[in-house]
Amino acid sequence: MRNLSEGRAVHLLDVENLVGNARPAIRDVRTMMARYRERVPTGGMDQYVAAVNHGALVPVGLALAGIQLLVRSGPDGADGALGEVIRLDHLADRFERVVIGSGDGIFADFAGWLSGRGVLVVVVSRPESLNRRLRRTAAQVISLDLAA
Repeated sequence: MRNLSEGRAVHLLDVENLVGNARPAIRDVRTMMARYRERVPTGGMDQYVAAVNHGALVPVGLALAGIQLLVRSGPDGADGALGEVIRLDHLADRFERVVIGSGDGIFADFAGWLSGRGVLVVVVSRPESLNRRLRRTAAQVISLDLAA
């Protein structure tokens, strides 16, 4: 019987962290996503989950039409929403690779937890926002330079 996770990846996008702005413009989100797709290997079975605060919902929703979008306000709201996906959605059973699109240190423990369950954890981050502990925990780090 084929393993259901084989060849599949989920991309968890902390959009505000990847763009570097809590209230990004549509064009900034589109630029970030274009760079992301240039730099990050993807497959036909990949899934995307993006999280933002309520103030970024409209521009991010318009820029990333078709991607599952979670909204949570407050300090680290988007991080919390993505953390719930990691904890509650059985990612280790469903995906061979989890791509964390954020440099926030809060994801270091999640990355370690996923790695301990045999999941390949890749982190995509702007170099200036990558937490050292998260860098050490990930199997691979991909730099997302938006100025390029």
